[in-house]
Amino acid sequence: MNIDYNFTYRQKDKGWQVILSYKDGSKWRQKSKQGLKTKQQAKAVGEQLLSDLKRTFVPSSHDLKGTTLREFMPIFLKVKMKDISQATFRAYRNLVLFFPEIYDTPMDEITTVMISRILIRRKAFGYSVATQRLNLTLLKAVFSSAANNYGIIRENPVKGIKLDRRPPKKIQTISSDEFEKLLDSPLQIKNESYKIICITAYYTGMRFGEILGLSWNNIDFEKKEITIEKQFKKHYENNKLSYRFGALKTPGSYRTIPIPDTLVTYLQYWKAKSKHNLVFPSPTSNSEKVNRWIRKSIPGRTIHSFRHTYATNLLAHGVNIQTVAALCGDTVETILKTYIDYTNEMRMQAAKDVNRIF
Repeated sequence: MNIDYNFTYRQKDKGWQVILSYKDGSKWRQKSKQGLKTKQQAKAVGEQLLSDLKRTFVPSSHDLKGTTLREFMPIFLKVKMKDISQATFRAYRNLVLFFPEIYDTPMDEITTVMISRILIRRKAFGYSVATQRLNLTLLKAVFSSAANNYGIIRENPVKGIKLDRRPPKKIQTISSDEFEKLLDSPLQIKNESYKIICITAYYTGMRFGEILGLSWNNIDFEKKEITIEKQFKKHYENNKLSYRFGALKTPGSYRTIPIPDTLVTYLQYWKAKSKHNLVFPSPTSNSEKVNRWIRKSIPGRTIHSFRHTYATNLLAHGVNIQTVAALCGDTVETILKTYIDYTNEMRMQAAKDVNRIF
């Protein structure tokens, strides 16, 4: 968006001062810097002031009347980007790919009916409910900002739109027989690191990125504990993908968990063969290779199936939900929502126990 501006240079207090005047709606505002040795230096500082202004300038709501969604997105993201991850930032930018029909329409002309019709088309083209819900949630945030922060629209047209509820996705677990089958597979000789990764996942419930983030100093063999403090994950910078260590998924994901003797033995064996500070050094956090290896022995399973198996094993053996949530680095609500069938089974067992006790 263009900014009306001009510079004024003047000598002041044995030095030079630069004043950048710019128009915000119907008012003129100023930024200035003084104490500069030469006029040339004042000009250079003025250009820097202008550059900073263009990067942070948010027009008044009066100037934004009739703004299209395409024009508003850079304004919205300029404020929003400091509070969101790079992945979320990219998702906002990709809204144009999901809602191209309304992207060049003035925001105050976009209606609930228009958005609903787009969602019907996307559903017909096979977009999943999850994809529709994500884009609708992001669009709702954009319109909410336009209404509440800038007064561009009076009401949020996304408000009230509801998608069909998804049927709960059945979780995939791994039985003890399937686990033994995986360990006995001849494939383990060729890809032993995958075997140790799966064993670690089975006995800890750690996410794949958390397993790749393990250093040997995170494992206390005497106390039989693993401290989870980082993960290996994707990183986008200037639209280029790389992989690096970073923060965990949530504050609750930082945890120290106990490990059984069996896993201690496997990890000690693996450490004796290791020549790296990382337990499982990897150039990428993509799990597809290990998933393919798992499916050759246990069709339909992935590395994440071990996390489900860990949680359900704990619940089935009477570990309380708060403890399971802490060990998994999740909230109690997430555990209840994900493993509701298993907690119902526990309630039925509790009913039998109450009847037997009393």
